[in-house]
Amino acid sequence: MALSLVRNTLFCLPFVGLALFIVAMGLGPARYKLTLYQFFFNEGFWLALPYAIIALAAAVAALRVRRWGSSALCLLLAFAAGFAFYARYLEPSNIVVREQTIHVGAPLRVAFIADLHIGLFDKAARMQQITDELNRLNVDVVAVGGDWSYEPTSPLVELLAPIAKSRHRVIAVLGNHDEGLPGMRVVEELDAALKMLGVETIEGKLVEVNGVQIAGIGDRFANKDKLPAFDPNSPPHFVLGHNPDSVDRLQGTPIKLLLAGHTHGGQINLPFLTEAILSRFTVGKYKRGLYTQGKHSVFVTAGLGTVGFPLRLFQPPVIDVINLR
Repeated sequence: MALSLVRNTLFCLPFVGLALFIVAMGLGPARYKLTLYQFFFNEGFWLALPYAIIALAAAVAALRVRRWGSSALCLLLAFAAGFAFYARYLEPSNIVVREQTIHVGAPLRVAFIADLHIGLFDKAARMQQITDELNRLNVDVVAVGGDWSYEPTSPLVELLAPIAKSRHRVIAVLGNHDEGLPGMRVVEELDAALKMLGVETIEGKLVEVNGVQIAGIGDRFANKDKLPAFDPNSPPHFVLGHNPDSVDRLQGTPIKLLLAGHTHGGQINLPFLTEAILSRFTVGKYKRGLYTQGKHSVFVTAGLGTVGFPLRLFQPPVIDVINLR
């Protein structure tokens, strides 16, 4: 009887907690919703750890008395809680470095990052971690493909301050969340902060790094992803943007490559389901990696941050080192 009570309680608790959260978000005062949202994901998810331990103990207890069904259910609940804890606190705080070689007709080594989403959940400490990791790399330039922010509750110049310590030149564009599509529009504040911190915003501009010409474009949702004017006899070697669907801007030009983010690689990477969801967010059904569209290519990074749910699973935050040849 006691074992059945524990099993039933363990099964019901997540649904009760989720229901309470949804009701509170739906009926609570608007001024408290953001605080409640942060509390649920910052503090509430810590309960997954004791929950997993209790569920595992219940699974062992059921196994000893040969309650196979109860044991299997409790074990499943323990694993689910363990994955929830991992997806909230462990994987999102990690950073992996991946290398990719792409031929564009000129040599350059680029550390490409995007979708930092500093603000609501990730603060200056995360920006410091990212900067430290970038500083360990032997690259010619750091290129940031937008979405620096996500509902910031502190001044961006403070949250992003560590990037000023980058030992590499940093060039950047903005993304849809920076533009307030959706969320809080921070374009003016972000532009001022980046300038103060020594980051070059290159939307609508051409810049040169070690003889390699780079074009910057803004966010597609904000209708800012138009290519800057360039000499067709000396075109940019690649374009830095945010949305991978902006690769259509390369059609009819000699430019071979777009670097983009936006997709987060799905953030939670599950077979079939993630691809099905992402197919609704990008025309080209992009996830992460290198895609070819006719004579042009787009490289999509899985990014470093999170939006919506601050969770990552089987899609760790990444710095992509692009070896251009």
